[in-house]
Order: sequence, then structure tokens, then C-alpha cells
Amino acid sequence: MEKFLARRLYGRDEGVRGGSRPAIIIATTGIAVGLVVMILTLAITRGFKTQIRDKVMGFSQHITVTNSRVGLGVVEDPVSCNDAAMRALVAQDLVERVQPYINKPCIIRTDEAFHGFMLKGIGPDYDRTFLNSYMVRGGFPEPQDSLGNNWVVLSKNIADMLGLDVGSKADVYFMQTQVRIRRLTVTGIYETGFMEYDRMFGISELQLLQRLNDWEPYEYSGLEIGLKSVSDVEDGYFQVREVVNDLEDLTGEDYLVRTLYDTHSGLFAWLEVLDLNVWIILALMLGIAGFTMISGLLIIIFERTATIGTLKALGASNKTVRKIFLRLASYIIMKGMAIGNIIGISLCLIQKWFRIFPLDPANYYLDSVPMQLGAGWLITLNVTMFLLSMLMMLLPSAVISRIVPSKSIRFE
Repeated sequence: MEKFLARRLYGRDEGVRGGSRPAIIIATTGIAVGLVVMILTLAITRGFKTQIRDKVMGFSQHITVTNSRVGLGVVEDPVSCNDAAMRALVAQDLVERVQPYINKPCIIRTDEAFHGFMLKGIGPDYDRTFLNSYMVRGGFPEPQDSLGNNWVVLSKNIADMLGLDVGSKADVYFMQTQVRIRRLTVTGIYETGFMEYDRMFGISELQLLQRLNDWEPYEYSGLEIGLKSVSDVEDGYFQVREVVNDLEDLTGEDYLVRTLYDTHSGLFAWLEVLDLNVWIILALMLGIAGFTMISGLLIIIFERTATIGTLKALGASNKTVRKIFLRLASYIIMKGMAIGNIIGISLCLIQKWFRIFPLDPANYYLDSVPMQLGAGWLITLNVTMFLLSMLMMLLPSAVISRIVPSKSIRFE
């Protein structure tokens, strides 16, 4: 009986007359709009956090090991990591890869312009998946190429500034006790949209920079350590720190072990602020959706006062009548949520595929509004919204207990 009467009130059979239909439409719209805003908010925030974190990890991995005296001399003090120490790091159960690198400041000069930046030397075993995914022209040289170590991969920002393209040659000046010059050939141009890095980094051969620094084959600017999961950063730090302690005892040096959250604390603090904004938006949207639902249900209850009185006169209890109107509310909520999911997910997919809304990479680190959908958080959001909305409906449904059959029927 409760289900049948709820459907009649909802208008499934004969349609709803009077003020109930507008009230249902307004309540449904409020739920739909609220859910659309929640989906967009969560998708954008998760997209921002994931893409920025992935770009940071693409450049420096989860953990870095450097010499504590980095940057104090013309040539920085290296990290000495022999094969035994490298094997000890790789043997840790949370560690997936260990990548040595060398960072060396330099100036690249053409006939028209010059630019100072950091040249990053990487070895043949360096994971280049991230950089290859953002390569716009050319790429890394193949082992059989005749360039040897005299190559460089530049960002599109630097290449456009200097008028360089794939195949161009440029003189690179290394400021040491004695200035050294190398003529390098541009083999690839990348663009991540992460301007903080694109303006500052070029990629070259690790052995070239080792020779320029007069370093041994086991000496590097640092080690980039990739873990099996970003969730392992805290535990992975302690595993790496333990191995590095033994390395310090062996070399007599003092090394810094830092996670990506340490080296980019300002960036991740900004992302944490986004989380606070998300909670505020979700609370506001839930409040707006709940307010429209409460208003709509009250309108329906007041319009159906005579019907409620008749049901009570026929022996229906307050509990039974409240169940009827709560079931009616559930129909409204589920329809609004269905519409909201369709619109919200569709907007996310359209933006993800076609990038309709661009961003300024200089300010937001990305070139378009990111979207990241996930079945887990979508289901959690829908279930939470439905349950909270139904809890809020208990308040207006309590009005039913105050309706007296004799007065309500006489009023009709």
C-alpha cells in the first residue's frame, strides 16, 4: 500500500495536479544540480592532484638522495654510490627503481639569444616513459646514432625562445673554474605544461656531465628512487634512509633523503587547500539540495493534508503515512541523482576528451581543466548523498503526526 500510494502522489499513474508537480520538479532539479556540482568539484580536484603529483614524480620520482653540501661550490659535491649500495637500494621491497642523475647549471647560446637553465644528465637505464609521453617533436637518440654524448632534449618553451628545433645545434657553456663549451645537437622537444620545469630543465647524457665535473663513474648529483606506490612514501623513506646511513658510514659524507612532499612542500600545501575548498563546496551543495527537498516535501504534505487525514481516519498510523511520504521523497531523490549523474559524468568526459576549458600553465601547472573520474568515489558520493538526503527528510515528515483527521477532512 505504501509503495502504491507513494507512486500515486508522485504522479506515475494519473499525474499530479496543483502545486505538487512544481514542487517535485524544483526538488528534483535541486538534487540534480547539487550532484552535478559535487561530481565536477571532486573530478577537477582529483584531476589536479593526480596530474600535478604525476608530473612532479615524472621529474624527480618519490624520493631523492643528494649531498647535504649541494650547491656550495663551483662543482657540487656528489653522491658516491657504488654497485653494492645500488643493489642494496633496489633490494628494498618497496623500491621499484633507482635512477642516478646529474644536474649542472649552464647557458645555451645561439646567434640570436641565450638562456640559462639546468641540464639534467640521465643514463641509458633511466625510465624515460614520462618524458616520452610529453615529447612533441623528435625524441631521445638511439644507441646506434653517431651523436655520442653530444645531444640535448629541450622543452618547447626553451626551444621557441632560442629559435631551435630538432636537428639544430647550439653552444652550451658550463661555468666552472674554467668555462667549458660543448656544441650539442637538439634531438627532441618536450612540453609538459609544468612551466616551473619546462623553463628550467633540459635533458642530456649523464656521462657527458660526469666528465665535465671530473667525477668517477659512481658519482652523481643524486639518486631518484621510485617506489611501487605513492602510498608507500613514508615507509619507503625509512627503508631508503637505512641504506643511506650505511652509505654515509662508508663514504664519510652526509646525505639528504627527501620525499617529493619535502622537495615540493609549497605545491602540495596548495593542493591541501583545494581539499578544504572541496569540503566546503560539498557541504554547501548538500545543504542546498536538502533545503529544496525539505521545501518540496512540505509543500506536498500541506497540499495533501486532506489525503493524510483520510488515511488516518481509515486506520493508517502516523508511521505508515510517514513511510508513504518518505518513499515519495526517495523517488524524487533517486530521479534527481540519476539526472545529476548523467549530466555530471557527461560534462567530465567532454572536458577530458575535448579540453574545452583551457588553463594558463604558468599559473595552474596544467594547460586545461583536468578531470579524473573513479567508480569508487562516485559510488561513495551517491550513497552518501542519498542517505543524508533521506535523513533530512525525517524532519518535514514529522509534520504528519500533527495533522488531525477531523480538522483536515473538514478543511477539505
